[in-house]
Amino acid sequence: MTFGEKLRELRTARGLSEARLAELSGVPFGTVHEYGLGRRKPSLAAAVKLAAALGVSCEAFSACEDVTGESQAEDPPEEPERARGKRK
Repeated sequence: MTFGEKLRELRTARGLSEARLAELSGVPFGTVHEYGLGRRKPSLAAAVKLAAALGVSCEAFSACEDVTGESQAEDPPEEPERARGKRK
């Protein structure tokens, strides 16, 4: 199940339209709509807002196949100053 499918399932189970969910969560309607279609993936902040508006914890989305717990591309560690050729 994808995030969008789970979002639709939770939303319809509570009898909410996308517009009402957007209003309750503070997430723009177009964004909620695109999540439902699977065109966009939410930020953690958006997922938290949507979960709260739906009356569930964020864990409701944890089993979604397109939700990852960590960033795919982490920033490389910063080089020490000596390695960059700067000496004191």
